[in-house]
Amino acid sequence: MAEKHIILGTAGHVDHGKTTLVKALTGTDTDRLAEEKKRGITIELGFAHLSLPNGQMVGVIDVPGHERFIKNMVAGVGGIDMVLLLVAADEGVMPQTREHFDVCRLLGVERGLVVISKSDMVDEDLLELVTEEISELVAGSFLEEAPVIPVSAATGAGIDNLLAALTTLTETVVEKPDSGTFRLPVDRAFVIKGFGTVVTGTVLSGSLGLGDAVIIAPSDLKSRVRSLQAYGDEREHVFAGERAAINLLGLEKSEIERGEILARPETVIPTSMIDIFYTHLSSATSPLPQRSKMLIHSGSAALMGTVVVLNGKELMPGDQAYVQVRLEKPSVIVFNDRVVMRSFARRETVGGGIVLNPCPTKHRLKEYENLLPDFKLLRAGKPSDVVAILVKQAGIEGLRLDELKAYLNLSTKALGKTVDELLARRAIVRFDNERHFLIAGELFDTMADKIVAMVLDYHQREPMREGMIKEETRSRFTLSVALFNAMLQRLIKTSKLVVDKDLVRDPNHRVRLAVDADKLKADLINLYQQAGLNFPDYNSLAEKLSAEADDIKQIVTILLKDNKLLKVRDGIFITPLHYEKMRTIVVDFLKQNETMTTQEFKSKIGLSRKYIIPLFEYLDQRKVTARKGEARILLQG
Repeated sequence: MAEKHIILGTAGHVDHGKTTLVKALTGTDTDRLAEEKKRGITIELGFAHLSLPNGQMVGVIDVPGHERFIKNMVAGVGGIDMVLLLVAADEGVMPQTREHFDVCRLLGVERGLVVISKSDMVDEDLLELVTEEISELVAGSFLEEAPVIPVSAATGAGIDNLLAALTTLTETVVEKPDSGTFRLPVDRAFVIKGFGTVVTGTVLSGSLGLGDAVIIAPSDLKSRVRSLQAYGDEREHVFAGERAAINLLGLEKSEIERGEILARPETVIPTSMIDIFYTHLSSATSPLPQRSKMLIHSGSAALMGTVVVLNGKELMPGDQAYVQVRLEKPSVIVFNDRVVMRSFARRETVGGGIVLNPCPTKHRLKEYENLLPDFKLLRAGKPSDVVAILVKQAGIEGLRLDELKAYLNLSTKALGKTVDELLARRAIVRFDNERHFLIAGELFDTMADKIVAMVLDYHQREPMREGMIKEETRSRFTLSVALFNAMLQRLIKTSKLVVDKDLVRDPNHRVRLAVDADKLKADLINLYQQAGLNFPDYNSLAEKLSAEADDIKQIVTILLKDNKLLKVRDGIFITPLHYEKMRTIVVDFLKQNETMTTQEFKSKIGLSRKYIIPLFEYLDQRKVTARKGEARILLQG
């Protein structure tokens, strides 16, 4: 059987012997800072590795116990598979014992052991009391049935029992898949002389190899892997569940912050908003008010955010609810990640939860009842439901396939299978084949029906127009061009609409003319033909032809579409025949002369300046002439 990749984390109150026990187990003193050695307490995360009796290698993360360094503790335990909860025999359960234990539960840690440290310092009676206190603490939790092992790092008593129990526990750990997106939350960055910048962290998912291109997100710094280490050994690859040290080319230590994510390019997308299923700890000292400012711990990052309780209520200790967290700066967070919340003011862990939607829109409280069924399905975690709901909640903007892959941390194969299933039953619709945009099938059909209804309404209001302009139709709903075109193709295929050049119409629509429409058309054409270039004043047409102004407007629109009239500008129209006559006059003149002035044009055409200027500009517009100073030159003959 291949060796598993397993991370063990410590937890417990300050000075309860976590670092001493790690040294007794591994031979490594994880307190590396001078201040830590001077003060005798752990401040920063410490790292070691342990080879168990069965040969299984385990990465060990030693966390600080002092309440001032809880943020460092949370940064270290985000990727652990099992925990050693230490309780000192001479002190029993203390405040940070409870807080560390709460953090482990909030982060979804499922296995661990309890160690009664400093067991050589108390008698049997006190040891029994501490054991009872521990039983009360872990009742109903993942540690309820866990072994409680008295140990003395000073004398070595109980160490063999602990190693045996750890060996048994590792057999229950489920290996993390290597097929997901590579993510490593950076918990430390430093410089090795002659090698450059090194970052360390726990590989949450995927794998990474020598020479691979990488980015630091969300800052989007680009680099390449120069060398890799795991457990002190040079490696060609590191895998999910391992502690890794990664030497990066071309980056400075000062450019990298704890909490950023090391990943491959174009595989992660930072987010500034997440929906979570939140638990307000029973041990919290106060309720969680609406829109509280909290410190949000995700991976090794600590971020300020505003917590919006979506049911609109204040949460009491022990309550659970769906909340939206609006972060002050973006971070890489994916579906099913765990977050921990701490009160910035009270320096207290108050709750945490599991990420249901890493890319939501901003929810309004009045939407809560409609969102509730979606949240319940997201909690159940069935891939097809999760994909369908994330696409649905993205609305008319839709989601790209690569965005889904990044937010869900799924392999291409797994996501492709799920998407194909949803496409087959039109739960989702692909509307941009090049960029693979997806939208909820129900929303697609609803919007398409609205387009049909709008076109039908337009026909009712404008019966003498052949159809609605495509761009006007699209802009009414603020749809992307790709989505609008996909909807039109669907509506054409299902015979609900017809597209004719730039017009959209109902297949059964026919222009309904007034009783005298044919005569009015003939009269208008005759009037413009007789007028020639001395075209009539548009505003006088209704009086001249004894017609309504609206009827004139509708008929002119039809004549323009049929190319029986040409529009020079608003209110100025000529027939194609007279346009050609005018063009011939100008072209013939300019073939003989270098330029043509407005006055020369006026004398040739025989019109007032009021008409000459628009006609000259119309010739410019049609690329017959071009302006040169106050005159025109010939562009085409």
